[in-house]
Amino acid sequence: MLARSLAPAIALLLLVSCDGGDPADAGPPDGRADFTRMVLASIGANVIVPSQDDFVTAAAALEVATAAFAADPTDANRAAAQEAWRAAIDAWELVEVMQIGPAGMGGITTGIVGGMDVRDEIFTYEQTSACRIDQETVEAAHGDPELLAAELVNVRGLDALEYLLFVDTDENACSALTPINAEGTWAALGTDGVRAARATYAASAATLVSREAVRLQAAWAPTGGAHLTTLSEAGLDGNAYVAAQTALNELAGAMLYLDGDTRDMKLAEPAGIAGCLEATCPSALELPHAAHGGAAIAINMRAFAYVYYGSRTGADTLGWDDLLVETGNAALEVELSAAVEAAVAACDALGPSLQDAIATDMPAVMAAYDAISEVLRLFKGDVFTALDVQPSGPNDGDND
Repeated sequence: MLARSLAPAIALLLLVSCDGGDPADAGPPDGRADFTRMVLASIGANVIVPSQDDFVTAAAALEVATAAFAADPTDANRAAAQEAWRAAIDAWELVEVMQIGPAGMGGITTGIVGGMDVRDEIFTYEQTSACRIDQETVEAAHGDPELLAAELVNVRGLDALEYLLFVDTDENACSALTPINAEGTWAALGTDGVRAARATYAASAATLVSREAVRLQAAWAPTGGAHLTTLSEAGLDGNAYVAAQTALNELAGAMLYLDGDTRDMKLAEPAGIAGCLEATCPSALELPHAAHGGAAIAINMRAFAYVYYGSRTGADTLGWDDLLVETGNAALEVELSAAVEAAVAACDALGPSLQDAIATDMPAVMAAYDAISEVLRLFKGDVFTALDVQPSGPNDGDND
């Protein structure tokens, strides 16, 4: 088991504690607002913030490694930069499933409290354009982080870094009519020039990613935006969340990344299970150049588990599982916990490369798809009904 529920007696004591009578905690009529806040505080302190901290560390190491590669584009320095990228993307794939508060989208339409649009600045795998990255490679802007920051997000971030660090050809992905080919500017770089330019570009992109990681971390810190406090005190007087249930709804919406992104876009579409008109759709693979798509799916699933249990370590801390038990849904908690454990194991079995799994072990791919689907069936259906959840945010979708 990744984690276990707290002792019911302790949780019950928290549940029946005085709510303070704040009318902002309208929502479910069972008086559980205090306990919901405790769960939110636990998930924030034990899962969300530590995951962001780990990403800050990994992004800083990636910035150092790519700077070394840019200064001396040797095979050894490239390999070191690739390894640093793997560590950074692994750390980020956890945060991907935690797009709540500052990690979420900004704007009134999303309903995310404090959303800062940080995610698009760090990783936009669904928008990656290899040709656009190649076009930027011949432009001077790629060597200056400040100039690169003004470009569209599909030529920045960890997805652009994957291409720059892992693509194995010195050719480009553009058509013959694209100016870099028609005007000869790409050919003028030569093999060594392409390698050097990509290394310099990667260093600039890594600097921007590291900056965004620190910005996100600061937004949750007590000395910064203090969003951890905001989440922990959701629904209290003057809080940005009008009710504890509102924050729980937003967290549920973030966790539905596992639905539209992880299961449907990252797994089902490239494997030809759904959303693909061919036997398979390799062009839909996430992280194809690093052959890291299977690892990303497994990390997304593990991130969901961490948030569900309120722990990344197996420690006995509050999570959704405790909320289910203390609202009289112990049987559902047992069923969903078993489904989560099975899905983590099935996704781990994919291995790092999803393209390899699709080519050699489709039963394992289908097993992962089915296991994730079972988690989502229980979460979107039974849990949302039991806890009166109405997910908010870009991943909310419907409750099929």
